[in-house]
Amino acid sequence: MEIFTTDVLILGGGLSAYMAAYTMLKKRRKEKLMIVAPNRGDDAAHALNGMALPRTDGDFIAKYYQDTLAAGANQNDPALVKLLSEESAVVFDRLRTVTEFGPAEEGSRFRPVTGDKNALWKALSDAVSKHAEMKSGSHCLRLFVQDGRVQGALCYDETNRAFFAVSTGTVVLATGGFGDLYRENADLKTLRSPGSGIGLAYYAGAEMADLEFVSFEDGNATTLGGVVIDNQCRTSIPGLLACGGVTAGVQGAGLIRGNAETAALVFGRRAGHTLTRMDFEQGADEDSLYRWANETVYIGQKDQTETYARIRQEIAHTLNVSAGQIRTQEKIEDGLKIVAHLQHELNDLDLCPLHQVYEKMELDFALIAARLALLASLEREECRGCYQRAVIHLVEKVPEEQPEEPTEESGEADAPETAADDETAQAESIQDTPEESNDEETEPAPAPDEETAVVCEQPKEPEYVEQIELIEKEVKPYRVTMKLTNMILMPQKEAWNKEA
Repeated sequence: MEIFTTDVLILGGGLSAYMAAYTMLKKRRKEKLMIVAPNRGDDAAHALNGMALPRTDGDFIAKYYQDTLAAGANQNDPALVKLLSEESAVVFDRLRTVTEFGPAEEGSRFRPVTGDKNALWKALSDAVSKHAEMKSGSHCLRLFVQDGRVQGALCYDETNRAFFAVSTGTVVLATGGFGDLYRENADLKTLRSPGSGIGLAYYAGAEMADLEFVSFEDGNATTLGGVVIDNQCRTSIPGLLACGGVTAGVQGAGLIRGNAETAALVFGRRAGHTLTRMDFEQGADEDSLYRWANETVYIGQKDQTETYARIRQEIAHTLNVSAGQIRTQEKIEDGLKIVAHLQHELNDLDLCPLHQVYEKMELDFALIAARLALLASLEREECRGCYQRAVIHLVEKVPEEQPEEPTEESGEADAPETAADDETAQAESIQDTPEESNDEETEPAPAPDEETAVVCEQPKEPEYVEQIELIEKEVKPYRVTMKLTNMILMPQKEAWNKEA
């Protein structure tokens, strides 16, 4: 196994990752920088469709700040929203030199890209690739944390089917969220945000929050929670930074259209600025990395393609049912049982070939993301922003009343007969007349015993319909945070709702 050494390791290949790398390299080109990114999807994966920005020059930063907090149901981190509001215009001015933007849509802050949607990613990747070591088609499987800080990473090169380790004291997580895990009938290899960053942060021991918040729009799921960062993009683990969709606190419990793209660029740039001011620590020595890697990965021979595909689909189905747009206590608990069963099944599988090891580990990341999202949902019992919590009542369905048939007693018998009545009477008289062609007379059928018919009739089972009741509670804002297996409800800070 080959071992590399670098000053900074960036995980991810999207706009946030390349913005961080580009910003750092402008001032610290002498330091070594490595980017590990999978090749997933087509050019659409790197397209910038638009950004949420102040609509006119008359929109002040404070208004954008308040709108973002309001959209997030005040579950946002005010310091992060303040940074987003102040830096968005600066980023936008720089981007206009690369691509063209249209005017803001009516009633929205969203400015669509009217020029080349991939121009920004191409410009950033071209500039970064000249000075950074690129490991495309590769996946990070674990972060090596020793003595309380990041010391390296274990990665897999899918193109060459080989593991490699990286010795570094500084890592930037820019892997995106786990919204793609909701996509059913989608292969794991094609997912752009399969939750690998959540799994990496979980095993590293980083604090996470807001994993119950997911925005659903046009059939797509966008996760709004993730790794907790400060306004310098630092996590709770020394040496580990994070930016983009893998983080929590920027969007809160709701999303303004285009704000995810704006946040990816703003905080990618902020992570780059933080890197320019850091004293880069050395990573682990080669012997320590080699021993750790051998204890992390086990290789076998049995092909697990079909089983992995089934587990992947069960994860997607479970998330849609148990952690979808409307969640109930029963569905969440059922989802947790299914995820636990899948986790045990994955762990008990026979060892797989080398080329499937990263698939197994990414499935493990997906299960971790699903489990944490469900656990966070279990703690949040009220509706909050895009998060809808409900109780389902079974209500007996009332049968529709049938109109009563007219009878002689109702006075209808005295009504004048119509032509239709005459025809009906004639038809009945014909049926009562025995046919001449029959040699044997058939005995008339006995009249049904009314009492017997009533006794033998089976009672109908009552039908029930589901009645959804949303749980609206007046509670103080709080965050559901997690760190490994611990989950703590943290009270909101006093400054949470104060203006910037």
